[in-house]
Amino acid sequence: MPPATGNVPMDVKLSQWNDWRIITIEGEFVVKHLMKVRGQIEMLDAANCAKIAINLENMTYIDSSAITLIINYHKRIKSKNGRMVIFGASEDAKGIFSIVGLDDSIALYNSMEEFQKGEGA
Repeated sequence: MPPATGNVPMDVKLSQWNDWRIITIEGEFVVKHLMKVRGQIEMLDAANCAKIAINLENMTYIDSSAITLIINYHKRIKSKNGRMVIFGASEDAKGIFSIVGLDDSIALYNSMEEFQKGEGA
């Protein structure tokens, strides 16, 4: 994973698949852009959405503040008997998730297709 420049914009999109809400993150997922993602997760949490998937297929970089955000909201959703998963993370990102133990608590899928198969209706 190349180092972040902080100049690459991040886009956040919200979609739905079955009873899952999918937050798609494109670009650099860094401290500068955290409020965009936090706002989406808080909106879904306030609406009592129990199933949230984070799509990282087009994420180019993730920093420790973004990982902390994911961990904190995962704990919050889980405490309400909800579920959060991640799919589409690069091999570099998955390596970082493994180092911090994120892969022990959040299901990681390689692609949307794998996510849909694993969490299917």
